[in-house]
Amino acid sequence: MTPSPSTPQAAIVGVGFIGQAHIEALRRLNVPIAGVLGHEEGYTRREAARLGLHPYLSLDDLLADPQVAVMHQCGPNDVHSAQNLLALAAGKHVFSEKPLGISPEETARQLQAARASGRQTAVNFTYRGYAAVQTLRDIVQGGELGEVVSLRGHYLQDWLLYDTDFNWRVGAPARETRAVSDIGSHLSDLARYVTGLEPGQVMARFSTLHPERRRPVGEVQTFASGGSHTEAFEVTTEDQASLWVEYVGGVQASFELSQVAPGHKNDLELEVLGTRASARWRQERPEEIELASRENTRTLRMKDPAHAFTHYPGGHPEGYPDAITNVLRAFYAGLSGTPDTRIARFEDGHAAALFVEAAYQSHVEGRWSPVTAEQISR
Repeated sequence: MTPSPSTPQAAIVGVGFIGQAHIEALRRLNVPIAGVLGHEEGYTRREAARLGLHPYLSLDDLLADPQVAVMHQCGPNDVHSAQNLLALAAGKHVFSEKPLGISPEETARQLQAARASGRQTAVNFTYRGYAAVQTLRDIVQGGELGEVVSLRGHYLQDWLLYDTDFNWRVGAPARETRAVSDIGSHLSDLARYVTGLEPGQVMARFSTLHPERRRPVGEVQTFASGGSHTEAFEVTTEDQASLWVEYVGGVQASFELSQVAPGHKNDLELEVLGTRASARWRQERPEEIELASRENTRTLRMKDPAHAFTHYPGGHPEGYPDAITNVLRAFYAGLSGTPDTRIARFEDGHAAALFVEAAYQSHVEGRWSPVTAEQISR
């Protein structure tokens, strides 16, 4: 993408891991970046200087800048809703990290505001940006597997395995959830996107390996940490969860989520089982789709070299940074025309919030919980 005088300029809210991934992708696309905003002034100035970008010292300053056309929301989960609403009111397009909000009430308000604003919005469900995921969707919805019977999936990580592993997500309130909202939302969106099925009800069980953890005192740390200057605190969110999902029409799914699974780094997997064959995609082998049938045929279908999300020839692996870049490329291309339906919109962010809320209600109440808009009024 070659910039022109009319190329929209981006501003990034949040300059941690995912904010810097956005910056890298935007630079690959030659999208101008007007500046960044961190959680406090000193941090913002340091990170902006390191990245060679302008520091915004408040959200008001960022939104008042006429150069900024798109706000990238990469801050903590609990600021997404309020800041996204302010950005839409200021006439900015919004590209938001997931979860879009910490409740269906928040996501519903954002969806309503986005529709009323006339601005373009998207949610970064990154894994849609893999060419192989697009191919998997074509395989499933094109009928190659036959009729879809069931789904299996998991998203397993180990970066919070020890009680000294700390991240701001660990301190979230119980209803916000953690494993379910942070990684389960990715799996639920992937399943919904690939199959075209809508979840109808959920049965969920959460568990917490470490009901008490230790966090740093007097410093901010983003990822796993240890050290002597720590204090104990109570954890109310889940480290892991088992989910059973019934989709509208009767298709069943079983999903496992964990952020305390030893040896698993970013192990996202979805398998779709049909009446003729099954297909499995794994994020850690992102260019491959494994197809299998009763006749014991087991083949690998590689990424489509002709797909718009493929940029290198076979044998030249494309991974996570490429997926984010594909999603952003599609979003920016849609600002001046028709939005790209391959990437997630605020409607999809709202659907994910409804799924997460249903899982939480099921865990609390010990029963199947419907995934419906009725949850907005709870």
